[in-house]
Amino acid sequence: MRMAVTGLGMVTSLGYGRTGSSAAIRAGLTRARELPGIMVPDGDGEVTPARGHPIEGFAEGFFQAGAWVRLASGAMEDLLYEGDTRAPLPGAWPRTGLMALMPLLDPARFMWAIDQQPDSLAEYFTEPLRQVLGLPIPPENIRAIASGHTSLAEGLQRAEALLGSRQVDRVVLVGADSYLDGLTLDWLSQHGRLKSGEAPTGLLPGQAGACLMVERGVDRVPASESGCHILASTVKSPPPGEFPGATQRGQLLAEAIQEVLSSGSPGTSFRGELVLDLNGEQWKAHAWGHAQVLLRQRVDFDGCGTLLPCESIGEVGAASGLLGAGLALTSLLDPGSAAGEALICGLADSGQVSAVLVRGVARAPFIAKRS
Repeated sequence: MRMAVTGLGMVTSLGYGRTGSSAAIRAGLTRARELPGIMVPDGDGEVTPARGHPIEGFAEGFFQAGAWVRLASGAMEDLLYEGDTRAPLPGAWPRTGLMALMPLLDPARFMWAIDQQPDSLAEYFTEPLRQVLGLPIPPENIRAIASGHTSLAEGLQRAEALLGSRQVDRVVLVGADSYLDGLTLDWLSQHGRLKSGEAPTGLLPGQAGACLMVERGVDRVPASESGCHILASTVKSPPPGEFPGATQRGQLLAEAIQEVLSSGSPGTSFRGELVLDLNGEQWKAHAWGHAQVLLRQRVDFDGCGTLLPCESIGEVGAASGLLGAGLALTSLLDPGSAAGEALICGLADSGQVSAVLVRGVARAPFIAKRS
């Protein structure tokens, strides 16, 4: 079942909405600044403050789940109040699902594990988010997915199942993450993942919230409108108990991309836009490089545009998939866009990989009914 995208929202270090954020990211703007309290080696035997991408004037003072709720609610407000968004009428919310996409709950990063607090996702994120938004979404229509960078694809698969069961009429997927709290910065520093003069291939931490609303899709839209469809999504995992290297991750990513392309555009070479969550770290670059070698017969890389949001807003973790999808969809909604399709790819710390294929809906002839 194809799903139609009927709403988008985001908040990033470059804007409090999708319009400004998308334009700034595509223009290559950035607002990286020094982060107080965390020092990194400069390569000359000295230390210097680490740099990152905070959303200034918006998320300061919020920690972990509090920051996620703040970022997610900001993205939802953008979806609800953006002028061209077809937000549900007040009476439609009881027939709406909410899919919350969250960071991978690594005990090394957060100092606690989900199996120790199984109700924590609802207690600290989904229920506070529902209360902050003030939307009458029934608790039974709310799901939480803590898969980090691959949560978009998993969330879309669950949304498709919900819509197919007719349990809901639409699903809002909302994700948020922040790599700027003290515990996460210490975790990144201890593992040598922060970019510095001594580690030029590290990442710059960021934070973001993003969301999109999907409904059961139709193949054509009125000529006065444009739209986008989610064509396919998939998640690939390494064998249980095995932590893959870059080569195996690249192979898994190539398989994921081939699977979604076969579902959406069988027998043709992909020439749309590639949206990648490459963040400066070598393991992600090596995995993507290996995937390219395996995909040469299926993807026309010379004919593809490539977008790397992390270059502008830093590493945003669980929000990266939704944010990448929002950027791609915003471009596809532009009547002047040359790309008709986009691939959003994710590489998670856990070893999982994901791919999502989206397509802009062509404007269709619209014939007014005669009275």
